[in-house]
Amino acid sequence: MIKIDREYVRRIIGEIMEGLDEVKDIIMVRIEDFVRDRGKRFSMRYSIILIVEAAADLGLAILKQCFNEGAESYREVFIKLAEKGVISYDTAEGMASLASLRNMVVHRYWSIDDVRIYREARNNGVRTVEKFIKEVKNYVYKNS
Repeated sequence: MIKIDREYVRRIIGEIMEGLDEVKDIIMVRIEDFVRDRGKRFSMRYSIILIVEAAADLGLAILKQCFNEGAESYREVFIKLAEKGVISYDTAEGMASLASLRNMVVHRYWSIDDVRIYREARNNGVRTVEKFIKEVKNYVYKNS
């Protein structure tokens, strides 16, 4: 059995939760107010980046420590975690979708669609991240 560094897991999940708490606060406001508030829009963008990058770092650490594998992209990290049974395919698909949202913000593939970011966070993004945390914790505490 491979030992997973629980302190590292705890710390990274704390970072994810910090971003998630910010997103939860933001999606409590009406979409019209969100769109008008530059601070909330920028905070949402940063929080998505924080959540995805921390989750991918955690996933990559698990892939390395437990399976001696890597990944070429954030999306691939989540798919491989599902293939290895760390998280469900449903969660992997949701996290991969959030990774695409992160890429849109970071790389500005097209103009940033803050309404899309808000809706995705509100519709299933928050639940997906909560499921990711729960499934990773379950895996780590069963296997370390």
